[in-house]
Amino acid sequence: MDFHARKVIHELADKFNIKSKSTGKADQRRPTLYRTIRTLPYAEAAFDQAINRIQRRFLPRLDTKGKRNTKPNTTRCVTATAASYREGEIVGAAAPELGLENRGRAMLEKMGWCRGTALGATNNKGILLPVTHAMKKSKAGLG
Repeated sequence: MDFHARKVIHELADKFNIKSKSTGKADQRRPTLYRTIRTLPYAEAAFDQAINRIQRRFLPRLDTKGKRNTKPNTTRCVTATAASYREGEIVGAAAPELGLENRGRAMLEKMGWCRGTALGATNNKGILLPVTHAMKKSKAGLG
């Protein structure tokens, strides 16, 4: 049995909750169907409706107006160049200082930090400048 005929049989079996499996090799392949507990009882109207739905996909009617693909064929290419960093550029270099309404800054100020002082204990000066990260896009020099 050819591929398309087997495909139609498998799709019909799926509509009626019948377990289906293809067996055999090359031109001797054939579908094998198994009834399950969920298999629907045979009803002529439901069977004809399922066959018509499946056949429409292969032989669509051209005289009726049905659902058509209304989306344009062109795909929009969204580029991230506006928000990306160049090689060696410092990430967040142009970011403004955190405002007074920022919760993180408010918490640090409640713990005794003020602008221009280091993060850390008073006897341990910690870091005076923020940690910077230079963008690395190329794989050269890694590992």
